[in-house]
Amino acid sequence: MADTDLADLRKQCITSLYLCTDNVSKYLDSEKEAEFNKLRTCVQQYCTLEAQQEVAIEAMEKAKRETDATNIATLEERFKSHLSNLAGKRLRVDNHPYMIEFNKRYEKGQRLSNNLDESDLAITESQEQYIDPITKRPLTDPVKNTVCGHTYEKDAIMNLLQSKHKTKCPVAGCNNRGPILPQHLISDDELKFRMRITNQKCSTMIQERSIMDLDDTMN
Repeated sequence: MADTDLADLRKQCITSLYLCTDNVSKYLDSEKEAEFNKLRTCVQQYCTLEAQQEVAIEAMEKAKRETDATNIATLEERFKSHLSNLAGKRLRVDNHPYMIEFNKRYEKGQRLSNNLDESDLAITESQEQYIDPITKRPLTDPVKNTVCGHTYEKDAIMNLLQSKHKTKCPVAGCNNRGPILPQHLISDDELKFRMRITNQKCSTMIQERSIMDLDDTMN
């Protein structure tokens, strides 16, 4: 499997870990911290794999610039030397974008758990989580970028691709440096299902809260 394919696969796995983190925050009561620790370990491992790949690529580029590419023995020596020098400096995962995003989601989940009851959580999710990064409006027909895992409103991203060539992911801090291609976009059926469930749950809770408030007023 090519390095680019492995990188894309890692990004898809990371996206799934983010989703698991969000779900642990919302739906798990007991053993929550233990699950967070397991997810954190998985994210750290993916960060290390990506950092190792980036270091190896940089070491090879340095070796090629300094060595006659036909001299395989010298090229290998220079590669190993650069790899050894770079590894100690670059293989720190705490500041890796994947780890930073995980920590943000973890902290957000902790705040929500401490400050919001279940109905507030559902309402907040329906209002904030399903927002298109391009129009800043609620998603209605979401499509997922299979390269980086981010989601957009279908019409908004297609219009952007048509008007601007080599469009990159509009999500701030996205680690995907390449342009978005139409074949990268697929219908986000999982998110559509979650949106339906969240909206139904939110509607039910709002109705129940209204009834409770009315009862309190009458009493």
